[in-house]
Parts: sequence; C-alpha cells; structure tokens
Amino acid sequence: MHTGVPRKILAGGVVGTSLLAFGGVGAGAVPHLKDAIALFLHLTWLHDNGPIQTVCTVLVFVGMLLLVTCWWQLRHLLGSLSPRSILLVAGLWSLPLLIAPPLFSRDVYAYAGQGNLVANHIDPYTYGPGALTGKWSFRVDGNWRFSPAPYGPVWLWLSGRVVLLVGDHVVAAIVVLRLLAIVGLLLVAWALPRLAMAHGVAPQRALWLGLANPFVLLHGVAGAHNDALMIGLLITGLAVAGRSPSHRRLAVAAAIITLAALVKLPAAAALGFLPMLSPGWPARLRAAAVIGASAAVTAVTLTAATGLGWGWLHTLDAGSAKLSIFSPVTGLGFLTGSALSAIGLVDTPAVVTRVFLAGGLALGGVLALGLLLRAHRIGPMRALGVTMVAVVALGPVVQPWYLLWGLVLLAAVGGERSLLPLGALSLALCLALFPNGKSLIEPPLYGAPVAVAIGFAAYQVRRSARKIRVEIVAATPVPV
Repeated sequence: MHTGVPRKILAGGVVGTSLLAFGGVGAGAVPHLKDAIALFLHLTWLHDNGPIQTVCTVLVFVGMLLLVTCWWQLRHLLGSLSPRSILLVAGLWSLPLLIAPPLFSRDVYAYAGQGNLVANHIDPYTYGPGALTGKWSFRVDGNWRFSPAPYGPVWLWLSGRVVLLVGDHVVAAIVVLRLLAIVGLLLVAWALPRLAMAHGVAPQRALWLGLANPFVLLHGVAGAHNDALMIGLLITGLAVAGRSPSHRRLAVAAAIITLAALVKLPAAAALGFLPMLSPGWPARLRAAAVIGASAAVTAVTLTAATGLGWGWLHTLDAGSAKLSIFSPVTGLGFLTGSALSAIGLVDTPAVVTRVFLAGGLALGGVLALGLLLRAHRIGPMRALGVTMVAVVALGPVVQPWYLLWGLVLLAAVGGERSLLPLGALSLALCLALFPNGKSLIEPPLYGAPVAVAIGFAAYQVRRSARKIRVEIVAATPVPV
C-alpha cells in the first residue's frame, strides 16, 4: 500500500500501538471476571502477577513513546502528503487498539454499568451502577459506582441497548461501546477535511492533529470514551453548516449538534455560535430562531423517544466530589489555601480552593461570552474551539480527554499557528496517565500535569520560533 509515508514511520506507529495493546493485557483496565470471553480475550491472570504487570506497564510506555515519536516526525512531511495518506495512517495505527483492553481509563465500565441500569428499567439519573450488584458494577471506578449518570439520554439509551444485545458478557459490551467511539471517529474523518477546507486549512494538517494524533487514538479508541461520539456528531454538524449556511443547513446542523449534546452536554455550546455564521445582526437573529426551533424539536423528540426524561440536567456535576488532579484552578486554589493555612489565616486549604473553583467557573463564563460577542471578528468556529478549551481549563473537574472537545475543532479551524502548541500539548498529556487509568502525578500536586504539558507546549513554540529565526538569518545574503 503506497501512502507516501516512510515505512519507518508507518511501521513504527503500528509497532507502538501493538505494544500498547499487548502491554495493556497485563497493565490496562482489565476486567477481573471469570466468564469465558474475559479469560480468552484478556488473559486476566496476567494482571494478577506483579512482575508481569510491571513489564507490561513498561511495554505500554515504550509503545506510547514510539507512537508519539512517529507522529511527531510525520508533521515535517505534511506538505507532501495527501489527506487520504493521513487517514490510512490513522486507520493502520488504530488497528491493534481495537482488540486491546480498555487503556488509560475505566470509564467504559461505568458506561456499561449505567447501560445495565437502563436495561433493567432503573433510572440512571437517580442511581449509580452499584445499585445492581454483580459483574456490571465490579470494575466501575469508586467515584462513579454509586453516582447517577451525567450523560444525555441518547447515550444512556445506546448503552442500554448494548447491554441488552450482549446479554451477560461485560467484555462484549466493552467491545460494542468501543465501536460506538469508532463511529464518532469515522464521522471526524469525514467532517474534519471538509471543515478545514471551508476555513482555509490544509486538510492533511487538520487530520494529523485531529485524528491521527496519538492523544485522539488513545482516548478515542483505546479508552472508548463517549467524547469521541459527541465530537464526531459535533464536527459533522458544523461541517454541514459550512461557512455561509442557509436556514435549511442551519436547521439540519442544529439537529445534529443537539444529538451530540444528548450524548454529552458540552456540544451544546456550538448552538450559541452557529448564528454568528450569518452576516449582520438581523440575519443572525433570524438564524438564532431557526437554530433554537430545530434544537428544541430535536431535544424534546429524542428525549421522549428514549423514555429517560430530563433528569440528566440535575446530575451534570455527578462524580465531581473529589478534587481533580488535572484542574489548574484546583491547583492554584489548593496552593494558595495551603499558604494561607500555614500562616493561620484560614483553617483549611479547602475553603480557599472552593473560592477559586467558583471564580474559575465565573471566569470561564465571562470568557465564553466575550468570545461569542467577538466571534464575527475572530471567526465563529475558532471562537467556539477556544471557548471549549478555556472552559475545560478553568473547570473544577478536568480529565485529559476533555481537551478533545476543542482540540479536534481547532485542528480544522485554528490555522497554522495553533498546530504546534496543540500538538505539543496533546503529546505531553499522552504521558499523564498509567495504563490502568491512574494519574502519574498524585495529590497534593493538583494541576501539575496540565502545567507541565503547557510548559512543554510553550517550549516547543519557542524552540520552533528560534529555529525559524536562525534559518532566516542563514538565508539572508550578506552585503559585499
């Protein structure tokens, strides 16, 4: 197969994801179940052997380093590659991850446990997976076992159908849930080049950052996060809208984006920016009416069809009781609170941390409003992408894969200047988790993983700028 990609890079990425899949058998989020499918597919006895688990963890990180190295080298060849070449690279690198156990997160077990509630006609917005004892809740993270679901009714309906389909096999449910994430990435593969071309960005560059990115593959394929399906639907809706949409296109785009929000709520932010695609405020107000009507009809119809109701609007903060190790605002609050506590001004750091978290939410809202009002100047889709990244960074609960919300969109609309910092940021965050989902950095170093990632991105930008200056000086003729 001729892709134009050097065989060393292509094969190196496949070897890297193969090591990830193989090492994940002993070090990933493997289900400790005694049914035949689990024993055959995942050899769970490996996970109970300490030395083998250590070796497998090393294999995972070696594979990841190999994968990110090949991907980072690929960026120097983007000018000579076609979008199809990048799609083939992403597909080949993904293949070993399709049969890997869940990696870097155990959220997929929570999805299955919540689906088991739906399949048994128990309200997932009132009870957590632990309401039904047994294998469906056994591997669910303790933070989610007894917490109600924060996801939209479409996602929970899908999860319920998955459990009904596979019967009593948890591993089979994980495989099907991963396929739903793959559907989301296939939608990204279709929509991202179209959105990029509409915004003057080279499609192969958008696909390099937004699809072939190891960060996307690890959390979208290996982690099987429902964020992948949400993002796929979101990007598809934005691609359908285009740059100068008619009211009909806006109505269809709004319906698709609302479907994405009924999987996971953050996609709803796009509905506020869609009217800004129309020229002039009178046209934007008419567009807003069309978008609002389409979104309302879609939300009411699909919610009624699932039979799950609107309880999710009251459970969006479920599972957020613990401080988030990846939240920069939490880190600043805890650090400030610790200093004030040390000199006796406050009793505990928690008091100051809560103030910082409230301030972060308020600042995120102000930034979102400011970007919305300036969207006609900086571009509605670019403003939306920056908004999603900013809201994540300022939020009280941050997980590495939340970066996907803005990353994939900015890959298509952010321009050349965003390519390097976003690529470096996602590369650094690839190394923030153990394969079983635990963070490499533990409390009280809240916010440290993201701070390190931002520092690495800033270093890469400065290094690139310095290299460009040297090349310009070297190419400048010396006057005689």
